[in-house]
Amino acid sequence: MKKTYLKSTFREIRFASGRFIAITLIIFMGVLLFVGVKSVGPDLTTSAQNEIEANNMSDLQVISTGGLTQADKKAVEKVTGVKAQLSKSLAYLEKKQGNNLQVASFSAKDRQNRLIVTKGHLPQSSGQVVIDQKLSASYSLGLTVNLKSRDLKKTRYQVVGYVKSPLYIANNERGTTTVGDGQVDGFAYLPEADFTTAAYTHMYLTFANLKGKTYSAQDYKKTLRQDMTRVEQVFERRRSERQSELQKIADQKSAPARRKLTDQQQKLDQGKRQLAQGKSELLQQEQQLNQQSEQLAAQVGEEQAQLQLASARQQIAQQKQQLDAQEQQLQSSQQKLTAGQKKLTKQTKVDKPMYLENKRSDLPGFNDYASLSDRIDAIANIFPVFFFLIAILITFTTMTRMITENRREIGTLLSLGYRKTEISIKYILYALLTVVIGGAAGVVVGAKLLPPVVFQLMGSMYIFTDYVSNYYGYLIWLSLCAALAATLGSAILVLMRDLREKPVELLAQKAPKAGKRIWLERLTPLWKKLTFTQKMTARNLLRYKSRMFLTIFGIAGCTGLMLAGFGLNDSIPAPGTKQYTEINQYQALVTLKAKAGTDQRKSVTKALNDDRQVTGELPLHSEQVTFRKKKASNQTATLSVVQHPAQLDRYISLNDAKTKEKQRVPQSGAIVSQRLAQAYGLHRGDKLHFEDEKGHEYTIKLAKLTENYVGHNVYLSADYYAQVTGKRPKINAYLVKTKQQTKHQQTELADKLTDTQAVLNTTYTRTLRAKLEKSVSGMNSVVLIFIVLSGTLAFVVLYNLTNINISERRRELATFKVLGFFDREVTMVIVRENIIFTLFGIVLGFAIGWLLNWFILAYASSNMMVFPVVIKWPGYVISAVMTLFFSAFVMFVTHRKLQNVDMIGALNASE
Repeated sequence: MKKTYLKSTFREIRFASGRFIAITLIIFMGVLLFVGVKSVGPDLTTSAQNEIEANNMSDLQVISTGGLTQADKKAVEKVTGVKAQLSKSLAYLEKKQGNNLQVASFSAKDRQNRLIVTKGHLPQSSGQVVIDQKLSASYSLGLTVNLKSRDLKKTRYQVVGYVKSPLYIANNERGTTTVGDGQVDGFAYLPEADFTTAAYTHMYLTFANLKGKTYSAQDYKKTLRQDMTRVEQVFERRRSERQSELQKIADQKSAPARRKLTDQQQKLDQGKRQLAQGKSELLQQEQQLNQQSEQLAAQVGEEQAQLQLASARQQIAQQKQQLDAQEQQLQSSQQKLTAGQKKLTKQTKVDKPMYLENKRSDLPGFNDYASLSDRIDAIANIFPVFFFLIAILITFTTMTRMITENRREIGTLLSLGYRKTEISIKYILYALLTVVIGGAAGVVVGAKLLPPVVFQLMGSMYIFTDYVSNYYGYLIWLSLCAALAATLGSAILVLMRDLREKPVELLAQKAPKAGKRIWLERLTPLWKKLTFTQKMTARNLLRYKSRMFLTIFGIAGCTGLMLAGFGLNDSIPAPGTKQYTEINQYQALVTLKAKAGTDQRKSVTKALNDDRQVTGELPLHSEQVTFRKKKASNQTATLSVVQHPAQLDRYISLNDAKTKEKQRVPQSGAIVSQRLAQAYGLHRGDKLHFEDEKGHEYTIKLAKLTENYVGHNVYLSADYYAQVTGKRPKINAYLVKTKQQTKHQQTELADKLTDTQAVLNTTYTRTLRAKLEKSVSGMNSVVLIFIVLSGTLAFVVLYNLTNINISERRRELATFKVLGFFDREVTMVIVRENIIFTLFGIVLGFAIGWLLNWFILAYASSNMMVFPVVIKWPGYVISAVMTLFFSAFVMFVTHRKLQNVDMIGALNASE
């Protein structure tokens, strides 16, 4: 190939730099968004995995209702590849700062869940404590903190450092507790030797066969399930052993009370023997008296005998009364003693302890982090792909137009003897240059700069400081192949078409599309009222239908992308708003302790009624159950049982999943959240099988479906619950409605309820909503990038399509100028068409944006969280205004270009 012809490629770029830059920019943005956003999810996973490995985060956390011991550790470490670490902890309300602290033990020997020191140092001696980095503003270094608990040896501890813990990866989520308002504010670690308790509260396990496996990989999850099965078998054997150990301890503690009861029983037994002896002696005396009475009666007569022995009989009667009284007293004492013995036996009887296992996903914030990665992946599977499709469409059109404009040049080269392959090289090289420059820049910026921007926008949501950004070969390959298909593919297709033609046909000017009557002309009254320029605009719009549809769909796609971005921004926090304001209309959930009796429940009711902020409470039975079905994953749900379904209307809106009409809990059958039914493919009248916390299995009938956005909920009437389970529901929770409360008022109410000794915790829906919104706020950074890049794409698309429009109609526009049209009038020919295209594109874009938003949210929703489609009016307005602004700016640039149209060159004929 001649060097001169090769130079023409770069001359083409220089003389038509706007087109080259536009194609390169479109490819750049398409590759950037696709590679960049698709890289965010894997980068988040890799960053977390690096922290997990660096701090040796445990794979499994074990707690027991009977506490944990060294014997448990030894038993579980007999399993191949298992390493165990024990820890102690307690929940503590630090009243000076009003923080709910999770106080845990620290040992220099600990190898799992290593603490990350951000300032100061770890505890080195008794009386030292390190505090959650999150609470550094409340507890300065050197400050003495009062921690008064019977489980601790000391009451005063000096703050010697601030730390982060891999057990709490989300800075805004610390889990729940049994003190204060039920939410943990932070954690603290102090020396293990400062704890007085013999038993441990937590055991952390790592498995050798999980080393090097990413926590989100299916291989990791499968292997972990197998490891959990092996560990569960060990703990199942330990249940009986631990029961014996605890029973022995309980017997030792109750020994003094048992001795006291034994002594009392011995005294009662002695009293019973004395009573029996007294009765026997009294009986003998009575018999002797009767004999004397018979003898006297024979001597002096019956009447005289009775008078002489009356005093003796009276004494015997008195003695008998005394003995009866003693017998009653002994019986009463025996009843009390028996009751005391039964009570002591019941109190000291130890049930088999339960060993409960928590995976990493059960830790505070970890599941939110994993879900964030999954949701970003879900969005990245749709939004960037649609973005890329628009980019490919415009690129394809631009490349096609460029080759079409060079028909005469191609014909000349064929006439001069150039081979078809030599002619094609110029356009192939042009296409490759756009892909290499735009694609390479997009890959680098997308993989190395966009994810860090997302991480920066996420701020300090998580404890990670070193986020990684890697290249992923399959993403680069897919994006570059798509870019090549758009540029190189279009070039090859057009060249194959044009190179089949003869040089003389290529050298001839391609005839413009013939004009014809349009359907609007048949509306004679309307057509007559239109001006000449309006008629010309109407004919041009309908004459070049392909250009019209391309422009409208290009603008609609970009507007739709922007609207979808704003819709995602509105929809992502919507589940919390929908669930905790529209559906759950109560403000607090008060959970009672398992052993709370009637008197204790009355004290809770009194505490609620005495508080002026409380406007109503509804007692109910609530429990966590697990639904099961073959060939489907288990689903955990909250089962709520109400005595009077009509009263529930004030606290929870059970709206029909389709019609949104309000409904009540039926007397027979259950109301089930729609996502739970969808997970199992169930409909009204179908059966559901669930398992309670004790492993008992039951079956219920699905009567109605209800709208629900967070978690799964099932509602039953008390009678139907008794029918299904064979037992009456026990009140163990209260739904509480309150006036608008401050944080202080919430804490004050929670403290009052805790003081009743019947309340396990108090959970406020405002806290749950805030927690949920924080857990999904990490997606906002990705959405912001979507909006910015969509707006940029809209500008480039409008500019590119307008340039194509002008280049296709240079002869027509030059003719207008020759005929005496002013520059403004010539520009208005294009502007009027662009305004109509833009308006139609915006309207169509609204529909595309809504559908795209719905599709993304449906893909991002999970069984436990449903994202409703919510697009607020500012999203529509801003999307439309941005599109109109870009269109106006392009029109301004177009006007400047049309002023410099070369009329002679444009009208020059090829003859």
